[in-house]
Amino acid sequence: MASTEIISSLRGKVIHKNNRKVEYGDQIQPWTPYNANLHMQGIKVVVRDPMPQKVQKGDAFEDTMLLLEMIKERKQKENKNQKEERIREMAMEKKRKLTEKSKNQYLKLSF
Repeated sequence: MASTEIISSLRGKVIHKNNRKVEYGDQIQPWTPYNANLHMQGIKVVVRDPMPQKVQKGDAFEDTMLLLEMIKERKQKENKNQKEERIREMAMEKKRKLTEKSKNQYLKLSF
């Protein structure tokens, strides 16, 4: 009988079953995952940017100056935007006055 040859009557059937190992006077129990001596393997984790062991404290003076600079830049930006808005309003008002003046001139000339 060759190893590749399969007898159809034995296909899918258990030929021989070994009993579970008995240690320390234990009795043979039916197999469960809890008594099968299965052990979980470790979980591998990839760490890309590990946390620093000690937080480096910077100079408080530098932090304060940075905050002051940020506030100053924000204030300058707000002032610049307000100034541009005022210039835009003044230009629109001047344009409105010129259009009214030109309409009045046409009306005066037409009479």
